[in-house]
Amino acid sequence: MYGLYDTDGILRFMGGDREACEAYAALFSLPLASCSLLPMPRPAAQVFRKRRSRREGARSS
Repeated sequence: MYGLYDTDGILRFMGGDREACEAYAALFSLPLASCSLLPMPRPAAQVFRKRRSRREGARSS
């Protein structure tokens, strides 16, 4: 995953590869010399635990 940032530091496009970002820049006539193309970290999967209700906790006590 790559991000294309403009000269103001605004994320303009996120794509799966560099070529997709370059194609976006070409489509909107953004000069690549004035943009930043940076790899984006993939978000870590979050694990959620099931939450017990207060009623369930009261019955088991």
